[in-house]
Amino acid sequence: MRTAFIVHDCSNDSLLRFTQTKLLFDAKNKGVDFFKNIVTVSTYAMAEEQYTHGDVILETGDFLTSKFSKSVIPKYSRDSEHVIKFDKNIPIDFKGRYYAPGSKQLYIIENLLKVCINSKKLVYLDNNESPISNYYNAKHLYGLASGWKTARYALSGNFDTITVYDYNERQLEFSKYLHSNSTLPKEVDVRSPTSGEYNPPTDMIDNWHIWHKMPVKFEVINLFDSPVFPENSLVWISNVFRYEPTIFIYGYEKTVDAKNRLQEMNKNSIIVK
Repeated sequence: MRTAFIVHDCSNDSLLRFTQTKLLFDAKNKGVDFFKNIVTVSTYAMAEEQYTHGDVILETGDFLTSKFSKSVIPKYSRDSEHVIKFDKNIPIDFKGRYYAPGSKQLYIIENLLKVCINSKKLVYLDNNESPISNYYNAKHLYGLASGWKTARYALSGNFDTITVYDYNERQLEFSKYLHSNSTLPKEVDVRSPTSGEYNPPTDMIDNWHIWHKMPVKFEVINLFDSPVFPENSLVWISNVFRYEPTIFIYGYEKTVDAKNRLQEMNKNSIIVK
């Protein structure tokens, strides 16, 4: 498991969160599966103590480009030409733009901030979900409002209660609207921001009338509030804890802690991605 050690030797916490986030997402906000873990330390000596072969030691403000992982991986990011440096004295925030127009730094920052702003109201018309590979024996189902996976879980099991949840109320309302239809509409009119295209898969079209008749509750739930679900629940969380805006807003450590806390407080339930 490759670890990135960030030497955080400044007081710029927003830049630290930015550095953590961009180790997991590239300049165009696409997920990068290069590092499995991120550890923040205050000195190079602390990083050296934990370092194992294949890890990378960098500093707050180092952005590793896509070419970094495709070249010979150095121990220190400073030894690579595929690193874009960000000023440790400049914050990454929504209040102003501090880098020159046309600069690589400004391009990367603005892409990230746009995603963060849109995420609060973004409606996913589709979702890149993995297929259901396991079937679970649970009494209660809690599934996210985006995409089709919650309906697929509901159709594959025999649950006493079904709850569609999300922290994004627009996404929740869209899911509620679709469920209210006995057949899936051929087209939908959803104001921006949206993501993906509305193109229901065949299995959903064929079985929607069954999903429509199921009693479903729709509830606003933020997983970062550490909710406790009823015992013997199946809870689908998707990529909530590896979502770019979430990691930037909360920071990598708080995101990992929130995930661990959710699992700890729901030991008698099944939490799946």
